[in-house]
Amino acid sequence: FSDPQSALNHAMALHSQRRPAEAEHLYRQLHSAFPDSTDILHLLGLVEIDQGREEAGFAKLHEAIRLAPQVPHYHANLGARLIDRQRAAEAETCLRQAVSLQPELASHHYNLGNALLQLKRPSEAMAAYRQSLSLLAENPDCELQLGIALHASDQRAAAIAWYREVVSRRPPHLAILTNLGAMLQEDCDLDGAAVCFRQALQLEPNNTVPLNNLAVIHKDLGETAEAVRLLQRCTELEPTAAAIRSNLILIMHYDPASTAADIRAQHDAWNQQHPFTPSSFPNSPDPQRRLRVGFISPDFRDHVVGRALLPSFCRHNRAEFEIFAYDVGATDVFSQHFQAGADHWRFINGLKIDQVADLVRTDQIDILVDLSLHTSDNRLEVFARKPAPIQVSWLGYPETSGLAAMDYRLSDVHLEPPSGNLMAATQERAWLLPHCWTCYAPPEGYPSVNALPALRGEGFVFGSLNNGCKINAEVLQVWARILKATPGSVLRLLAKPGSNRRRIRETLAGCGVAVERILFADYIPATLNLSQGALLKRYHDIDLALDTFPYGGMTTTLDALWMGVPVVSLIGERSLGRAGLSILSNVGLAEFATPTLDAYVALAVRLAQDPAQLAQLRAELRPRLQASPLLDAAGFTRHLEKAFRGMWLEWCQRQPKVG
Repeated sequence: FSDPQSALNHAMALHSQRRPAEAEHLYRQLHSAFPDSTDILHLLGLVEIDQGREEAGFAKLHEAIRLAPQVPHYHANLGARLIDRQRAAEAETCLRQAVSLQPELASHHYNLGNALLQLKRPSEAMAAYRQSLSLLAENPDCELQLGIALHASDQRAAAIAWYREVVSRRPPHLAILTNLGAMLQEDCDLDGAAVCFRQALQLEPNNTVPLNNLAVIHKDLGETAEAVRLLQRCTELEPTAAAIRSNLILIMHYDPASTAADIRAQHDAWNQQHPFTPSSFPNSPDPQRRLRVGFISPDFRDHVVGRALLPSFCRHNRAEFEIFAYDVGATDVFSQHFQAGADHWRFINGLKIDQVADLVRTDQIDILVDLSLHTSDNRLEVFARKPAPIQVSWLGYPETSGLAAMDYRLSDVHLEPPSGNLMAATQERAWLLPHCWTCYAPPEGYPSVNALPALRGEGFVFGSLNNGCKINAEVLQVWARILKATPGSVLRLLAKPGSNRRRIRETLAGCGVAVERILFADYIPATLNLSQGALLKRYHDIDLALDTFPYGGMTTTLDALWMGVPVVSLIGERSLGRAGLSILSNVGLAEFATPTLDAYVALAVRLAQDPAQLAQLRAELRPRLQASPLLDAAGFTRHLEKAFRGMWLEWCQRQPKVG
């Protein structure tokens, strides 16, 4: 180079082109020639951080600021790098200094907003973003972040309105369209969400974020075959993305056309992309010692999994078991019950997979329990690292995770198909609990049981409050047979408005059922003040509940029984289709779990013709449930602890004898 400035310009260009090693080579030559230049020292620190040498890089950034504290972009760049490393409190200090030195620069306010958002102070973040936009209106990234901050401050409607306004006046922006779609989806506007995701895909047809989201929309609309097709395309584009393949596996469980062999193939593909290497463990193989049991979940909160877990989680014998909770998700008021039931609480959201696995090893966990399987925000990749000697899957749904690194799945005698589980990995064993794989605690705010609605003389009401994605065409065809055989009856369903309801009406109309016989209840998005128990009042209008297949109800079935509403279920070939059998058997209603579709239809029709039996059952079901193993939380916990101790004993027996 003819002069140092040309060399510096070239080095900065290399840095911006993500060629940090070449940029560093020039920066170091320039630093040797100009050791007193704080600009070069600052740039050298940035490039070191960008290459993973963070301690040395941050030291140089701090030294440049010490030598030249009045240079605003030194503070700003340090703050931005700290945000990238989840060190938002330090970043806030740096960025407030940058703002004070150069308040007219929009990017300082924008980065300050990012730090405040990371610190979970969305109202302050919104003010910073708005100040940034007042200085530089054309900034899609800031517009995007303002919508995120609005949503984080529980202003979903305002966030949607903001994004709609941005979309109306600017060229399409993929991230804004994707976020708007996600918010509309959360707001139960599936059709509007689908439009956004399709517009995003017009910009980038192979972007797996809107493609994955669109697949979820099709799943929610009951169009599982299309959802599977889109997710298979996602796995072709990103074969190593564990979350995408997990989503495919989960949705295949809803899809009647996906066979056990199809799902097993995806389990195998997941394992091939995330293999594990068996290792030795320092855990003392003492069969009687206090065991360290770790639970990993995003659902230590008011969630169906949280509700199923809490009755046992807070009743463990702490003298025998030391409980660790690895919390992936956001907490709520309900979470305090879990925190009281744990000896150790680890917030792992934001940690990398290897960091979580190392934390589990450091905690010397004996038994690590996955509570998600392939549902959203799972950490199955941690289990693939095999950080604990015993690994168990439970509660996300009553099925195998298919992981080669999983030693056991908790199940019961009713859930296990007589022919065995064809989707489980070879080494995984089903550990059968004596009664049921879960227990039940009614949600707070539940209403009392009312009299049978049919006795009012207004027509018989069949109902299902299962997730709409479980209501496929075959289910609707069977329900149409029941309605046609029961004149004057109606069907009450929980369904999001728009295409989903139209699909249900059209399918049933094609089977000869008049559309006025189909009644819908709205999904109500969760809020901090929403009582889940209050929603059970919907069962006051249902005489008999109909289970779905091949993916049956679980918490929904328990809720129905608690409200005095019996459930007609179909015994499936897979564990997911046998939850009804398990639950009904535990309340003395095993005959309500039918072996064939014809028997399912016949039972539903017969019960609708016998209101006296249903009225008696309605009065008896809650006391039956209260007296059953399903509500015996203390007894269930002892059985669960016996299972953990049995797994541990087997592991100890496999260890080499010392001496």
